[in-house]
Amino acid sequence: MPITSYAQNFEDVILWRALRHVEHGFYIDIGAQDPVVDSVSRAFYERGWRGLHVEPSADYAEKLRAARPDEEVIQTAIAREVGEITFFEIPNTGMSTGDEGIARKHENEGFKVRQVSVSSRPLSAILDLLGDRDIHWMKIDVEGMELQVIKSWPPSEARPWIVVIESTKPNSREQNHEIWEQDILALGYEFVYFDGLNRFYLSVSHQELKSRFDIGPNYFDGFAISPTSWLCRNINLEISALRQKVLEESSAKASLEARLADEQSARAALEIRLAEEQGVRAGLETSLAEAQTARADLASRVQSERAAMELRLAEEQGVKQALEARLAAIYASTSWRITEPMRASIRAVRRFARC
Repeated sequence: MPITSYAQNFEDVILWRALRHVEHGFYIDIGAQDPVVDSVSRAFYERGWRGLHVEPSADYAEKLRAARPDEEVIQTAIAREVGEITFFEIPNTGMSTGDEGIARKHENEGFKVRQVSVSSRPLSAILDLLGDRDIHWMKIDVEGMELQVIKSWPPSEARPWIVVIESTKPNSREQNHEIWEQDILALGYEFVYFDGLNRFYLSVSHQELKSRFDIGPNYFDGFAISPTSWLCRNINLEISALRQKVLEESSAKASLEARLADEQSARAALEIRLAEEQGVRAGLETSLAEAQTARADLASRVQSERAAMELRLAEEQGVKQALEARLAAIYASTSWRITEPMRASIRAVRRFARC
């Protein structure tokens, strides 16, 4: 099963090639920084190795403790004496340093530099904590403070099998190992490999591993690359862009679905309103039909009553004409003329009586 490389320059691949036969080995990571990003130890940790981390930055030390609770993290800088030193933190980078000149150079390049005071102790004091146990590899990545670290190694007799030291100036291809290499060689090491960023030194007590450093990392090392690697930067950017596009499309889809839902809701409300209006219209049409029926009934009744009234008037007219004809017949009768004097006398008596 291949290892996953997390280290910045595949240092873990070279170390694993040399030490893969060791089970549950031990390492020291000086200037450990992040527990995952650019970590030389992460691949070994995943294979059951454990070690000790030295990290002066409080933020990174806390990250290491949280991610590696079963490992020791010493929050200190390495110097020749126990005490405190001025440390220049450059947050969220691996460029923090105890060298003020390097810190000011980074500051001039636009990086934010924070000056703090951190504890310090010599490397010998840390190595002596381990007694005589085997240290299979030790990495030194201290941003310009390599000489102080190596000078603080004696009088400890501990000799890691392999020592990896960053050997170029910060953010530069310019090598700077000439100022400290004689000291590491004098401790019983031989230079065996340069990867363009770090120099690898092998203890003279483990010359059997020398052939493992003859070439750089390659296909036959059978390793995978961590997503945090700088080699994955473009892929990660593309993935981030795709994720952003998916988020935007999801947001647009959600917005469209919300708008469709609103339109469907509005359509449903409109249909309800139309149904209500149709109901009102049907009611009005029913009322109008009833009114028209009532009007027709009324007109029919009026016509019937008018016809009946005209009939009654005709009948009354006939009766009147009959009465008038009868009265005319009476007036024209002989008896009416004969009795005229008598009626005149009766009218006179009545008038007199009223007087």
